[in-house]
Amino acid sequence: MTAAIVINMSIMRSLILALLLTVGTYAWAGHSQNNGTCDDDITHWANMINKRTDAPLHEKSLKMAELAKKSSSVWNCENFMHEAIRMIKKPYPTE
Repeated sequence: MTAAIVINMSIMRSLILALLLTVGTYAWAGHSQNNGTCDDDITHWANMINKRTDAPLHEKSLKMAELAKKSSSVWNCENFMHEAIRMIKKPYPTE
């Protein structure tokens, strides 16, 4: 009976660890809308832009990101960055 309890505790610890890793990974993804900062959107875009150079709107995405970075409003920055991300997401939008 004691061996069964030890095995169950090991399984429980493994499940808790897996849950924490999953939640931690999700938290670091960090590209939620309307959170009062544009930094997470810029990071998300920066992680994608060099991997999607074949996107038809790649150059426009670069220009949109520049507009976002120069924007004085967080709201405008987030809107520009969401558009820049949309331009390089697959399936690619048409012009």
